[in-house]
Parts: sequence; C-alpha cells; structure tokens
Amino acid sequence: MTMPAQKPGRSKQDYATPPALLEAVLDQFGIEAWAWDLAADTTNAVCLHYFSLLDDSLKQDWAAVLEGGWGWLNPPFAHIRPWVQKAHEEQQQRGAHVAMLLPAGVGANWWRDWVHEKAAIYFLNGRLTFVGETTPYPKDCAIVVYGAGSPCYEVWNWRAAS
Repeated sequence: MTMPAQKPGRSKQDYATPPALLEAVLDQFGIEAWAWDLAADTTNAVCLHYFSLLDDSLKQDWAAVLEGGWGWLNPPFAHIRPWVQKAHEEQQQRGAHVAMLLPAGVGANWWRDWVHEKAAIYFLNGRLTFVGETTPYPKDCAIVVYGAGSPCYEVWNWRAAS
C-alpha cells in the first residue's frame, strides 16, 4: 500500500475557524469575548485585536496584551511546537489564558512535551469544516486550553453544547 506524500509547510495554513465552534468555546468556558487573536490576518481574525504574520506573535508578550482576558489561537498547523510551547510558558510563567484549535496529534513530540498533562484538552467529536471549505478537515482536532483548571482529557460534542 502506497501512502500519499506529505507536503509539510506547503498546505494551506490560514484556515478560518468556524463561528459556531468559537461560540461553543466561549460558552464552554464562560468567556465573554476574545481579547486577542494570537495568530490571524484581516481575513480570519476572530476579534478586533490580533497579531498578524508581520507582528510575529511568538515574540510578543501575550500575558501583557491579554490583560487577564482570553486569547484565541488557531496557529499554522505546519509548525505547531513553538505555539504550544509559548502558550504553556505564558500560562505557567505569567498567568495567560489561551484556547487553541489544534490537530489532535497525540503521537507527536510537541503534544507529549507541551500539551499532555499541561492543558485541558477537549477532543472535538466529529470532524471540523473550516470556513470556506466544503469538506471536513481530514484529521481529528482538539481545543487545547491553557489556564482553565487542571489538565484533563475529554471528548466534546461541541455542536450539541451550543
């Protein structure tokens, strides 16, 4: 059996998060609104304040801009490690609250090092279809939350929650 060739870094990296998922996450955690979108552009930002590619979010002070509010993060899936590392460190060292949409890469080193036992993880029940797409994303996804209680794993039927 021949496996399809992987194309790291060459696939689309700026998928917009479905509004229904964003609303479900806000409701699930009792968040009034997102303070900042930590990786966005003018076509996919979920709130007024966001860091674009030019701003280099990974060099920004997330805790300072969030000012106790919540950050949303739908990072480029091609290079996840620096995003989860930054989210964990900002939460641990500075108290930042960040919710992230990620592929459920439970076998990846970045998951082992920066997600497992470090965040609340909500595996999305059912595949997610991003804004502007007609078919679901081909991998399972999860909402990974830094700063919302103890680390845990849960399968979340987010469509029924909203």
